[in-house]
Amino acid sequence: MVTNIRHMTVEEYLAFDEASDIRNEYIDGAIIPMTGGTGNHGELIASIIAMLFFQLEETDCVVRAGTVRVRIDETKYVYPDASVVCGESLFADDNKTVLLNPTVVVEVTSPSSLERDHVSKVELYGAVPSIQCYLILDQERVFAECYTRAEDGWVLREYASPDDVIPLDGLGCSLPLAGVYRRIVR
Repeated sequence: MVTNIRHMTVEEYLAFDEASDIRNEYIDGAIIPMTGGTGNHGELIASIIAMLFFQLEETDCVVRAGTVRVRIDETKYVYPDASVVCGESLFADDNKTVLLNPTVVVEVTSPSSLERDHVSKVELYGAVPSIQCYLILDQERVFAECYTRAEDGWVLREYASPDDVIPLDGLGCSLPLAGVYRRIVR
């Protein structure tokens, strides 16, 4: 549970976040600080980014690290741990810090973000029409949830074995869990 949440306008948030040493998400006026990650958290993000980068190298898709905000709407801004944009990247600002059209977003759970990643972010990412896939990775065990956009909402598939391979059909690639989790100490 997040405590001591500050409230400010969008303009105040964007200025505050730019000057901050940490990333801060913004939901309807509330500032939500994103705390530092663990070794497992960082390893999973690095693995995902590397695997996606090499598989998408010859395509028009770009893999982005978690330093770029995604605008959900005019009052909601979040930082996925990684994202992919296929086609032209559209930004809300000249500095290219606020992405408007991710195709895939990835979150690695942490104890402080577990509920947000599995509940509120499913709804938030579902509100962005360009997002075709929302991937959640557990940092404590081999386990992934992949939400894929369908006509009437998300379709959820779970993967829990190192032998499982997550198909990312919209990107034309896949993620073998053995590769994603190969450096995670269990």
